[in-house]
Amino acid sequence: MDREKERPEEYRIKGRRLQTLPAEFLWDGLILRDDIFNHTGQVLLLPKGETITRDRLEKLMGFYGDNRNIMVYEETYLEIMTDEHTSPEARQKMMENHTGYTRLQKNIGDLFERRDYDTWLNSAKLAPLIREVASKLENLDPVMILSCINFPRPMDEGLQRHSLNVALLNGMQAEWLALDPDDVNTLVLAGLLHDIGKTMIPEEILNAPRRLTEGELAVMRRHPVYSDELLVGKFDDNVRMAARHHHEKLDGTGYPDGISGDEVGACARITAISDIYDAMVSARSYKGARLPLDVFDMFYRGDFDGLDRNLVMTFLKNMRERYTNRQVLMSDGRRGEILFIPINDAEHPIIRQGDDVRQTDEDWYCKEILAAGG
Repeated sequence: MDREKERPEEYRIKGRRLQTLPAEFLWDGLILRDDIFNHTGQVLLLPKGETITRDRLEKLMGFYGDNRNIMVYEETYLEIMTDEHTSPEARQKMMENHTGYTRLQKNIGDLFERRDYDTWLNSAKLAPLIREVASKLENLDPVMILSCINFPRPMDEGLQRHSLNVALLNGMQAEWLALDPDDVNTLVLAGLLHDIGKTMIPEEILNAPRRLTEGELAVMRRHPVYSDELLVGKFDDNVRMAARHHHEKLDGTGYPDGISGDEVGACARITAISDIYDAMVSARSYKGARLPLDVFDMFYRGDFDGLDRNLVMTFLKNMRERYTNRQVLMSDGRRGEILFIPINDAEHPIIRQGDDVRQTDEDWYCKEILAAGG
């Protein structure tokens, strides 16, 4: 399927793409670089060159009831979303609400908090949720999905966000491998449930704001076994084995069973890559989040032992393609565009900033990859 197709929410005027923006992201004194439109994109609210005043905007929007969105050209969207008036947290909240990520995460969290597993932990009950996750893969720009995944999450949202993120990443990998729709859904389900055993881990260990002790780590490493016990007899064996074996390594040094080579199934191998990527771009109080480009380098160098190298290279190839030609926020506060991501030095991409084209370094680097643009 064509993952780069336009999203249903988009609207174009004379070939230029409009994007939805909550009106509260505008501020008094903002001078418009271009026209802004009502939530349908069909009615001009204010022309370019005008200076925004809150009173005037409120009056104009009053004609459209409770809808608090406007539509702006993509260039204006980028300018507003990267301005110092807009915090990264506000930008992320808008992104997650706009894509439906927030609702999916809440639905997953509500399920995981329930202990009546026999009531909801089965394929039929989870089918609508899996279809909704799969629909995001079909209809959203992949970088919008990755922007939701890459943002650091609060500690108490860790399990539901991680489970949703691995489900989305598994689905992406399945599509990149040209698997059929049933296999895509199986991998999405495996991602969603791969850590379900963590609901059996004491909360003081699961959400510890520090590195775990050896004893606590031993308890945590039981979660794949607990996942298997919860899933046995209820799901396809690929789903169950992905949950039990996503911490196994091809060289036999993983856990909980110490299996190796072909004993580690394809679903578990794919889930392992998704699980590691999401863990590395997240942040806990004792570990800072990493930029995706840095994580690509770690995968390429083989920092994570025992992964399927062919699957890793497919993952990196497609990730690099999705981020090429994307807008980035640079360390100097200005925007740039990714022109090329070296396979062996992904953390130092080639950036175009105005007429200047050069490779990033320790003093001039990417701070954030923007979902819009490209």
